[in-house]
Amino acid sequence: MNHQELRLAILHKVISELDDVGKTQMQKLGYFLQEAFQVPTKYHFRMHHYGPYSNELDTDLTRLRITGYIDIQRDPQGYGFHISSKDDNPPSEWNSLINDYDNSIENVISAFGNRKPTELELAATIHFVKNLASSASEEDILNTVKALKPKFAEHYIQNHYSRLEEEGLLK
Repeated sequence: MNHQELRLAILHKVISELDDVGKTQMQKLGYFLQEAFQVPTKYHFRMHHYGPYSNELDTDLTRLRITGYIDIQRDPQGYGFHISSKDDNPPSEWNSLINDYDNSIENVISAFGNRKPTELELAATIHFVKNLASSASEEDILNTVKALKPKFAEHYIQNHYSRLEEEGLLK
């Protein structure tokens, strides 16, 4: 399987489904696809200002823009970017590449597609920390997330942790 083509096909599918998505949102949706739903995109995620971030995912967005499949525009009010699909007819092989992952893509869109970037930032950070310290207690994970993201109130972090747990995404 060509992982590059798979990654481009998945990103294009998510963008097409959501119609208007930001870069932070795409980073977090890509993170959850790979880390929570085991879609083998092979991105390397590291902790960044707004949670888990992948340079490769950002590069793939640029590839999709350069090849004319998506449009990336700065927000007129200066609040990030707007990414939308420009081409509703991607290469036909993309559909066959992502067939096995359609359910995962739909599940990620359903679970996270309508969340605000700050909610995604926090949810992905919680998941990232939990993955790194899988045997750590809930309290230790919450304290680590609070240290990484001091702008979020403790009860807000706890609520997002509980929500991810209820959704079966913290294992």
